[in-house]
Amino acid sequence: MDRRLMNIILLGIGFMFVFTSYMTVSNIEKTVLKSIEKEDPSFTGDGYTSQCIIYGVFALCNWLAPTIIGIIGSRKSIYLGSICYVLFLMPFFLSSTFLLYTMSALLGFGASLIWTGQGIYLTLNSDSSTISRNSGIFWAMSKMSICIGNVFMILVFCDQTEFNKFTRILIFTVMAVVCSFGTLILMVLRPPVDAEGKKNEVNLWKSNSMNPKQKIKGSVRLLMTKHMLMLSILFLFTGLTISFNNSVYSSSIAFTKSISTNSKQLIGYTALVGGVGEVIGSLLCSILGKKSSRSSSKFSGLSRSTMIIISFFINIVAYGLIFVNLPNDSPFGDTYTKSIIKPNQYLAIFCGFLLGLGGSGFNTQIYNVIGTKYSSNVVSTVSLFMFMQSTSAAISFFYSNQFGIYVQLIILTIVMTIGTLSYIVVDKSVSIK
Repeated sequence: MDRRLMNIILLGIGFMFVFTSYMTVSNIEKTVLKSIEKEDPSFTGDGYTSQCIIYGVFALCNWLAPTIIGIIGSRKSIYLGSICYVLFLMPFFLSSTFLLYTMSALLGFGASLIWTGQGIYLTLNSDSSTISRNSGIFWAMSKMSICIGNVFMILVFCDQTEFNKFTRILIFTVMAVVCSFGTLILMVLRPPVDAEGKKNEVNLWKSNSMNPKQKIKGSVRLLMTKHMLMLSILFLFTGLTISFNNSVYSSSIAFTKSISTNSKQLIGYTALVGGVGEVIGSLLCSILGKKSSRSSSKFSGLSRSTMIIISFFINIVAYGLIFVNLPNDSPFGDTYTKSIIKPNQYLAIFCGFLLGLGGSGFNTQIYNVIGTKYSSNVVSTVSLFMFMQSTSAAISFFYSNQFGIYVQLIILTIVMTIGTLSYIVVDKSVSIK
């Protein structure tokens, strides 16, 4: 097997296990902490606040990540970051508000390393003819984490309706073991290589003699360019979807008491089909992505813009159905408020699938255009992407305690529309070249 492809597969497997843990915890954090608060009134930890801290620190640390990665390399940054994901699980065993928010900040730092390192490692193991395939394979493998974690959640809640202490300990013990196993896999990543099989990362950093201050100034200059500003709108949108898809939507389902007799188990089903949607979408992007111009096939694949437009309409349908299916106050806590229609559990699950399917298209095509247009400045570009994404995620988690689901859906729709149009303009400039 091609060594570069093998590197991508190993990266995907490691992320699959690490994020089986994190994505499962992210989906249930709000409801788990609510259950702890009922048992221990002195505990005041909030799931949305925890996630806001994670992504706020993530955003700030993205300015430092390129320098750190420049010193220790993308591989060490990836598994150092994954260790922070293991440590994040500690507060759920000890029920400490201070520890929860401290570990949330530590995870934000780790996330900046693991995700910036991942973007660089993936790009260094790809070229213009394989970036679409490789990003699709990576996202498909990593997003299988959602499926694995939520199959476990469904089994746990097959005969339970609440997060009692025994259930919490069981869930977080399993998640800690799974996350640790993923970290061990990431520790054996091999050096990235170019098309000829030569090590690629060493050359990248030797060619960049700028000090940290110069690197930050270079990133700011890149951010101020016309096309990067336009792409930033879609970067911001992906951050909003992190908050909504992975936390707000699942919490809203759990809090809507009229939707199902066991709304906690319904979280697992919804997140599971969302993971299936992401895997299917990522694989389709890999298969249908535009091939190299040297390809002899009559069907050369779909363009980046076409796949972005398809993802746009999938998300529009999902947002419209969620708007009519869930009550406006569902993100905040248990509610019996009526929605536009009677809340339907099967419609909620279907919307989860659409969110995953549409989201995969946006993520894969962002990495596609980064690997094509900014191949000579991968480090700064990936870092800016992570900064914009994590900043908007932090903002979204902050207002999730303030705005009902209707306002959140309207914000998502507006930013997605502007971001999609901007991406098409940038992609056209890349295609012309």
